[in-house]
Amino acid sequence: MKFKLRGTNILGVELIVSGSAGVEDIRREVTEKKQILKGARLIITLIDTRMGKEELEEVSEAVRGIDGVKFCGFKTNIRENRENCLSLGIPCDMVDEGFEKVKEPLNVKFIKRTLRSGEKVSSPSDVAILGNVNPGAEVESGGNIYIFGNLRGIAKAGIGRESAEIRAFFAQTPKVEICGVSYPFEKDESFINFRISFKNGKIHLKGRCDDR
Repeated sequence: MKFKLRGTNILGVELIVSGSAGVEDIRREVTEKKQILKGARLIITLIDTRMGKEELEEVSEAVRGIDGVKFCGFKTNIRENRENCLSLGIPCDMVDEGFEKVKEPLNVKFIKRTLRSGEKVSSPSDVAILGNVNPGAEVESGGNIYIFGNLRGIAKAGIGRESAEIRAFFAQTPKVEICGVSYPFEKDESFINFRISFKNGKIHLKGRCDDR
């Protein structure tokens, strides 16, 4: 039995459960991590972990009972698990064929506070900020950056990598850097549901501009 946490592309957290695990094992793991998970969208991914309808329902109810955690459903590589979930009305997706690449994902570095001016956070893996990145603050990551708040400082993602992304609920930043490429913004340019990614040598920017 093995547990891993990593960020997802929906500004959430994925708890990967691999091997043999029961309801109490998962309940205990989520309870131990509840301070990290609070305020986040949570997906539980079951890899080679088979569960019946009753167990899946118990896990779902246990996680939903944790204050502040939004449980979004399961992912699995076992079709029977998915069928049981759907029969209970619980969202569940099959993992793709390339999931073996993330069986040993880099742990996410969680920062559960606002980064203030002059502060800098660095990590070789994904970074999730459960707060704001204020002007004058900086966060840099060898992986992706997920900001559950406002990005007003500097974010540098994908250091030494060929693809990465930066997401934030709101962004009004002078610039970001992604995979070594700097991308500046106009002084008053701001975005809601901000997402910038670098893939195949190109930068892709998405997000609805805030015209307030």
